[in-house]
Amino acid sequence: MNTEKAPYEETIVHLENLLRKKSSDFARLQREKEDFIYIASHDLKAPLRKLSAFSELLSQKSRDRLDEDSLSYLHRIETTVAGMQSLIDGLSNLSEISANVDFTKCDLNLLMNEVLKELQEIIEEKKAMISISELPQVEANSQQIKKVFKNIILNSLRFQPAGQTAQVVVDSSILSMAEKADHDLPIENTYYQIKFADNGIGFKPEEAVQIFEPFKRLHGKSAYPGNGLGLAICKKIVDVHQGIFYANGRENTGSLFVLILPQIHE
Repeated sequence: MNTEKAPYEETIVHLENLLRKKSSDFARLQREKEDFIYIASHDLKAPLRKLSAFSELLSQKSRDRLDEDSLSYLHRIETTVAGMQSLIDGLSNLSEISANVDFTKCDLNLLMNEVLKELQEIIEEKKAMISISELPQVEANSQQIKKVFKNIILNSLRFQPAGQTAQVVVDSSILSMAEKADHDLPIENTYYQIKFADNGIGFKPEEAVQIFEPFKRLHGKSAYPGNGLGLAICKKIVDVHQGIFYANGRENTGSLFVLILPQIHE
């Protein structure tokens, strides 16, 4: 009887070893990719700063002597440099997100208040209506979670039909046993679910996964501002916090972003 089991046991051991190797290879490739992004974005900053400085000097010294076409070219250079700077900053942020950060008890209400203060200008400009319910306290890295909140709300404010008053509703709840089971989370741990619902342009249901991919811009480069990295950064931060981040939406009817965070970081 033991003889019959031996080949299966050997196969299981072989598959487990293969799985460990594949997992190790994936982690190594992931680190190499992040190192490359960090180095490439860092090395691009210096020449970009020079390009920005020279275009600014040209603008200051020669703007009055340039014809209309030349001024248009100069404006395009300045716009392109600003776009490249935003992209490089986004790549740097993406590569620098790490699990090796401090996790402390955070009052998410305080973090949200800070975000609203920082976004006050665009909130007033959009005449946005933002409703936020009581948020929980969790163990987290405050600066990273603050970045997630800011990116989500900024997205809701930006991706709006022209002339519409932006509305954002944020509420939270404790995940039930059934919800934890649905998300394949440990049922003995406490998790909080924070929902961000808006009345923006939304997206097609089949695009719900794509929007978290780096550089994925569903509405084209010129239609709405951004570098296509905001939600990718949010997703990576939530992964570091052992949480879940997903979205639901329908075209022209708004978006719902759902953030699930553990009460205690292990």
